[in-house]
Amino acid sequence: MLHSFLYEKRFILLFIALLIPYILHPLKVTEMWGVSIMDLAFSLVLFIGVFAVSSRRHIAITALSILVLVQILTWTTHLFSNHSLILTGMVLNAIYLIYTATILLMHVVQRQTVSSETIFASLCVYVLIGYIWAFFYSFVDDLDPRAFQINQNLFEELPIGQHIFSKLYYFLYFSFTTLTTLGYGDILPSSPWTRVLASTEAMTGQLYLVVLVSRLVGIHISQSVDGKNRP
Repeated sequence: MLHSFLYEKRFILLFIALLIPYILHPLKVTEMWGVSIMDLAFSLVLFIGVFAVSSRRHIAITALSILVLVQILTWTTHLFSNHSLILTGMVLNAIYLIYTATILLMHVVQRQTVSSETIFASLCVYVLIGYIWAFFYSFVDDLDPRAFQINQNLFEELPIGQHIFSKLYYFLYFSFTTLTTLGYGDILPSSPWTRVLASTEAMTGQLYLVVLVSRLVGIHISQSVDGKNRP
C-alpha cells in the first residue's frame, strides 16, 4: 500500500527533493558542513530519481548503476581530494541527471492526458536542466578558474574548490538565474565556452517552456472537448 502511494507520488517527491539542496545550502555553518549537507541532500535527489524512472526494469537498473558510481566517487572525494576524481564525479553526475531528465521528458511527451503527475514530471525536467548546467559550469570552472568572474563583495566566502560540491551551490544559483533569463550580473561568464553554455541554457529554458506549455494546453483543450462530447 505504502509503496503504491509513493510510486504514484514519485514525481512530486522528486520535485521536492530537487528543491532541498538549493534551500539548505545557505544554512551551512562551515565549508565542511556545507559540502556534507550538499552531499546528503543531493544523494536524496539521486535515490528518488531512480525511483521516479523505475517504471521499466532496465531503465531503473541503468539509473541505479550510474548512481552507485556517482556515490562512490562523491564520498571518495571526502577522503582524497583528487582533481581527476572531482572532474569524473561531475561528469557522472551530469550523465545521471541527463538520463533522468530524458526519461521524465519521454514520460511527459507520451502522455495523452494532463494530470498532476504529468505537471510535476514536467517541472522536474525543468529543474533538472538547471542542475545539469550547474555541473557543466562547475566542470569548466574547475578546468579554468578564469572562466567566470564572481563578485567577491557579494560572495565573500568562496570555497577553495576541493570537492565536487565546493562551488556547486554558486553555479546552481547562476544556472537558475540564467535558465530563467534573470541574470543579476554578480556571476559572469568570461570565456567563450562559458558564454556559449550560458546562452544555450537560456535558449533551452525558454524553448522548453514554450513547447511544454503549448503541448499541455493542447492536451487540456482536447480533454475538455472529449468531455463535452461524451453523453
